Amino acid sequence: MRTPQHSIRIMKAVDFVRKQRSGGSKPLLLRLEDGRIAHVKFQRNPQTTRSLVNDLIGTLLGHSLKAPVAEAVLVDVPSTLRAQIPYLTKYRWLPGLQFGTIYIEDAIPIKQSKRHQDISNWSELPLCALLETWLFNQDVKLSHVLCVPENGMSRFMIVDHGFIFPSGPLWSIHDLKRRKGEFPSLDALTWLALRSPHRFNFEDALNRISALSSDNITSVISLVPAEWGLSSQRMRAIADFLAYRQKKLGNVATKFQTLWNRNKEEVDDDVKTPDSPSSSLNPPLVAEPVTFHEVPHIPDVPFKEDMSQSSEKESKKSDPR
Repeated sequence: MRTPQHSIRIMKAVDFVRKQRSGGSKPLLLRLEDGRIAHVKFQRNPQTTRSLVNDLIGTLLGHSLKAPVAEAVLVDVPSTLRAQIPYLTKYRWLPGLQFGTIYIEDAIPIKQSKRHQDISNWSELPLCALLETWLFNQDVKLSHVLCVPENGMSRFMIVDHGFIFPSGPLWSIHDLKRRKGEFPSLDALTWLALRSPHRFNFEDALNRISALSSDNITSVISLVPAEWGLSSQRMRAIADFLAYRQKKLGNVATKFQTLWNRNKEEVDDDVKTPDSPSSSLNPPLVAEPVTFHEVPHIPDVPFKEDMSQSSEKESKKSDPR
């Protein structure tokens, strides 16, 4: 499963570690054949198999841009693990290829009560904002921004792309066409940016996303496993949706840069740091104004083992491929 531009490893699950404490997809922690632990979302989970499609595409596009996102793997869960993973039968999930990200034990979510002055990669926040806006990620919240300790400081990373695209996992081709010009406001990232003392520059982030060719984007989409049921028509619709939005990101970048740098002092041109680049943003790619749209809040859902049979049946009915 490789292309000239992109690839994703397939790793076999060898043991059940535990259920994850929260998450609407009811994720599990599984040990992989190389000894690492992965946070795994299963086919036919309560958020549907399409959430795996979204998560894979969003995370791999983040990889291609060198954005701070989780390391993605396809986790092969054989049917022989049914005894160790009772949830396979309890919730009627399917064995086979699942979506996983490598679990980082000491990563903790961003909290409103902390100042987070020890973050070392503030300069990557603009790239995250443009990436998540481009993808129409309506589930960017502080609990999906993790701080990972590193050399006495901490780096933030973005996790969970299951709700990219309009309507999240339940998106239709019509949704992608009708709402291709809408951009989510990403209040969580703006909240974080406004509490940073640094000025933000979006030039590099804009250039990185603009440089992705249609072949790059298509090669990522083509990595979706066939067993997840994404049709060729839906693949084409995703590629068209992202290509259209890619051309609109200039004004999105300008709007974010103006908002995030409000009431912050200018940085002297002679003092350039990774956190506060001083070069000016390139002219917007398009002249049309951009409006940010509010999207409904998607709450964190604790893992409840007593999920009802009716919910299970509803999940099967509504699992769009």
